[in-house]
Amino acid sequence: MYCTIDDIRKIFEENNTESAIVISDVAIIAIISDVDGEIDAALKRRYITPFTDKPQLITTISKLKSTARAMREVQRGSNGALVKPGVMEHYEKKGEALLEDLRTGRLEIAGSRRLQMSATTH
Repeated sequence: MYCTIDDIRKIFEENNTESAIVISDVAIIAIISDVDGEIDAALKRRYITPFTDKPQLITTISKLKSTARAMREVQRGSNGALVKPGVMEHYEKKGEALLEDLRTGRLEIAGSRRLQMSATTH
């Protein structure tokens, strides 16, 4: 996994989201796994995925997108659990923007193995 359960719980805590206890570790692991799969799929044409060295930018994207998804699950599953307005959307949009910048080449991951496009055809 590109980020950890503790990463997600820490972001919940930083945002005074007491509802973090409503979501289980198992649910967070499933969310992170799904998000990491999306990251790999989005970047597989530019980089060798999955990333074995966990570049900081990939970890950041995983944390942002996983946090947004976990917050959405908490909102959906509990009548009393509230996430501050705009917080979930902030994490979601920031994670998507970074991923899109990597996918399109506006950002690069320093030191990661980029796929080389072949000049010849077979």
